[in-house]
Amino acid sequence: MGRGEFISGPNFSGRSRLLLARARELGAATYFVGPYAEAALSGLSSTIADEVQIYRASSRDRDRPLFERPRAALRQKPQSLSGGEQVLLALHCFSISAYGSVAIDTALEQLDTRNRAQALDYLGTGRFDVVLTDNRAQPRGWDTTQLQERGHNFACDWEGLQQSITPRRAPRILIRQLSFGYHPDADIFHNAEVALEPGQAHRLSGPNGAGKTTLLKILVGALVPRSAHISLDGAAYEPWRTGNTALALATQNPDQQWCGATLREDMDRRRAALSGHPANAMLTQARVSALARQLGVGSTDQHLYELPIAARKRISWLWPFAGAHPWIMLDEPTIGQDGDTCRALARTIERLCQSGYGVMFVTHDDEFAATVPHRALRIENKRIS
Repeated sequence: MGRGEFISGPNFSGRSRLLLARARELGAATYFVGPYAEAALSGLSSTIADEVQIYRASSRDRDRPLFERPRAALRQKPQSLSGGEQVLLALHCFSISAYGSVAIDTALEQLDTRNRAQALDYLGTGRFDVVLTDNRAQPRGWDTTQLQERGHNFACDWEGLQQSITPRRAPRILIRQLSFGYHPDADIFHNAEVALEPGQAHRLSGPNGAGKTTLLKILVGALVPRSAHISLDGAAYEPWRTGNTALALATQNPDQQWCGATLREDMDRRRAALSGHPANAMLTQARVSALARQLGVGSTDQHLYELPIAARKRISWLWPFAGAHPWIMLDEPTIGQDGDTCRALARTIERLCQSGYGVMFVTHDDEFAATVPHRALRIENKRIS
């Protein structure tokens, strides 16, 4: 019979370090799924079918149940999957592999309610050893190790941050006839429509792979829709052609966001991209340094990849919070964040809306969403409603 251990505690209490130590103690090869599941995939495959074949063992424990793979087409690239779909693919690959145990560091937080329940049921079968840390769910019947807070490393000054918010007037965003697909015969959106109002937070929810992150990428110009009519206060807006001048995005995986090795390099490049734009005045070095300290990083010369992942996630919010753009988009902001951080973030979003910004946030965390006054939008069946 396998053993399940759940490791809980606040950010920077040593959860990830202990999880890795426990994985080494298991004595058998352990499959590791970190906060961003793409790191659990091989990086060698061009399709999901190839990825599955890489991990399929010629001989494996036949008593181990199979975990269903995501419903995306087998020819799709693993890198094009949503974060939640990558978690599902990683669990499927583990289930068909020769690995004898699995360690999971907060990755289940990216799953919708249905998929998270199925993942926890699978991990709780007792057929293999599991070590898990998670901020949202505590499995019943598992051994539990509770860690305590250690000092005040990376402590945030939330009150100072909220007081430093510069008022803006966000435009109304109108999206009509939005159609997009990663493949010609598989639309993510088909003639979708929605109006996004300023001074308000909008929660985007929906099943894994529905298109929540895809919508954010379209709005900043990172993806080109097959068709779309988008306007800001009535003026046509095509960021994939003319550049993004209105929306600041903090990505789900912060390491996909950086434009430099340090925060100073990152913001220097963002300032250069906004050269001649009035928004550049919001990005002075003094203001950026103050925001960094308020988000728990003492120096903008800190190497970003030397920070813990939870601290990198927090500092990724500096770009939207700086106020260069009047619309703020946060993709799964609570991943890897403890309850205190989530509550402080909710208060900050409310203050931003009161200051005239528009906010969109993607989350599967219903508890967090309940603390943010918001308009609920659901993405499902190629529509936004």
